Amino acid sequence: MAHPNGNGKKRVLIVDDEDLTRILLSQVLERANIGPVEVLMAEDGEEAVELAESARPELILLDLLLPKMNGYDVCRQLRAIPDYDPHIIILTARGHNTDREQAKESGANNFMTKPFNPSGLLAQLHALWGHHS
Repeated sequence: MAHPNGNGKKRVLIVDDEDLTRILLSQVLERANIGPVEVLMAEDGEEAVELAESARPELILLDLLLPKMNGYDVCRQLRAIPDYDPHIIILTARGHNTDREQAKESGANNFMTKPFNPSGLLAQLHALWGHHS
């Protein structure tokens, strides 16, 4: 599935318009015991798609409520990029079943509600990259 990029680091893109959320997520990733991680950050949907196209992160942590383009649209655009299949986890304050269904339909692999549970996120990272804490 996900292959580390050439420098051996796992590349992760965090997409959230809140500074604090991006910082918290990057701290969870750094402490995740999944090996070296390169964290990229985007504050809006357009920036997220541009960064993903150029940097090709293996994992994308994606908020739904973003400026310029919402998370569902970002997800659809990422799924339309040829020869690129990142693992996409939607992180959102909206936890309705319709949000979950729409996330799945737009191509997300997982869905987590905020405030997110770091151990739940760590479990997904370990499942994705095969490390154990």
